[in-house]
Amino acid sequence: MKTDIGIWEIDRGSQAGTELGLAERVETEEMLEAVLVANPNMLMRGLTLVGRQVPVETGYADLLGIDEDGRLVVFELKREKLTRDAVAQILDYCTYLETLPDSDLATLITERSGTHGINEISDFEEWYGSHGGDSIKPVRMVLVGLGIDTSARRMVAYLADRGIDIELLTFHGYVHGEALLLARQVRTPEDRHAPSAGQARNVNRKTDINRKAAEHGLAEVWRDARDSLDYSFRTYYTKSGITYQQRMTTLPDDVRVRGSHSVTIDDAGKIRITLYPAAVDLCHDGFERLKEVISFKREKPPNAPATRGAPHQWYCRLDEQSWQAHRDRLVEFIRTVEDAWRKHEHEVADEPER
Repeated sequence: MKTDIGIWEIDRGSQAGTELGLAERVETEEMLEAVLVANPNMLMRGLTLVGRQVPVETGYADLLGIDEDGRLVVFELKREKLTRDAVAQILDYCTYLETLPDSDLATLITERSGTHGINEISDFEEWYGSHGGDSIKPVRMVLVGLGIDTSARRMVAYLADRGIDIELLTFHGYVHGEALLLARQVRTPEDRHAPSAGQARNVNRKTDINRKAAEHGLAEVWRDARDSLDYSFRTYYTKSGITYQQRMTTLPDDVRVRGSHSVTIDDAGKIRITLYPAAVDLCHDGFERLKEVISFKREKPPNAPATRGAPHQWYCRLDEQSWQAHRDRLVEFIRTVEDAWRKHEHEVADEPER
């Protein structure tokens, strides 16, 4: 299907329309890359460019950027129509970047920053963490050109049907007096696997808590706490952090287990670690030893019944220094809780039916 785009200037009084003429193709081609580097939002809202003409195994990636969700985006620019060669080229570049270890990728971006109009980044890993980044992969692919031919369009559609998405940006230039107007057309693959409402909520909350950590200067500490205390538990994001959830299990005395612990960032900018009643009861001796070196406070869970004898949870609040001092002890306790749960589940499974 051929795409024909036109732009008209409309006089508000007479409603007369004057079609703007197409810019000379050579003018648009020569200006396109420089304009996009100077105005990255023309490529993608919330984009930060981190590399230009970045060497990969078989050539040079035109532009690398980080989108607003923290994912790496590779752009291949063509100063003409996009062809099948452009599709093959961006697939080649993407597979190289995707399989590159994150540490090597960070080094590559750091070394290539500060050139060709890209701001210098002295340490990409530190920069990424301070901007609330969470997961740089999978890599997004975007082809940019002045139109697309039939074979390239067919290939992109074929790949999209098989779960490999390539986004298409095409620009068209128009003359308006002394100004050059650029019209952008974006084609994104249809969302064949739309996330559930719960998944979408998790993504939004994940972005919010990463941003909050960055605002308090805790991005690196937050990532460490979040990942190191995630030991074989099911997780879900709340408005302030993460709750680590165990499988529904019946412990002795008919205690029904849902949550194990949570890690959040409070408004004062401290990491708050909450241990839920079942986890403390299951590993009571280990928790008593933990309390000897870490100051825990006791509180009723927000949803606990207002009756005497209702279970309590325990929490501690740690700044960056105290987190580093007590990290290993907390990790060891959480692992002990998980091991105890697994042992109990096996014992229950082995009990003969009555």
